[in-house]
Amino acid sequence: MKKPQEADVLNVEARTPSGLPVAALEWRMITSGIDRHDREHGTMTMLTGNDVAVKYAGSGIYPAGSELALTTWLERDDPHWFGARIPGTFVSLETVEVKNGPDGKPAAEYHRYEGNPAHEVKDATNANSRKTYLLGMTASEMP
Repeated sequence: MKKPQEADVLNVEARTPSGLPVAALEWRMITSGIDRHDREHGTMTMLTGNDVAVKYAGSGIYPAGSELALTTWLERDDPHWFGARIPGTFVSLETVEVKNGPDGKPAAEYHRYEGNPAHEVKDATNANSRKTYLLGMTASEMP
């Protein structure tokens, strides 16, 4: 019997590229989503957070020390399960880090990374709306 290759059992296409500032997929999941209207094939996202962010997920208020990351992939067909869709090629990683601002109140910083190897993309026009979107995402119900 032929031994399966890594590509046969792992979704190697969905690996995140080198150069990302955080290992977001090692954090705990807060929520996930699918957008079938984004790009030609649709996208899949997963919002993850460090332990502080997960503790406050869904509250709408994140204290200093919270880190969130939204990973986005193009969707693709699952070769092992008819009709299923799985993450394909990495699209982006968006991060929000909450720190204490100069006035001592929590302040959030937003960053976006794309490409392989990943590089930061500066987008001042959309940064505030994306930061607000990530901070406002509703946490999935967790048992």
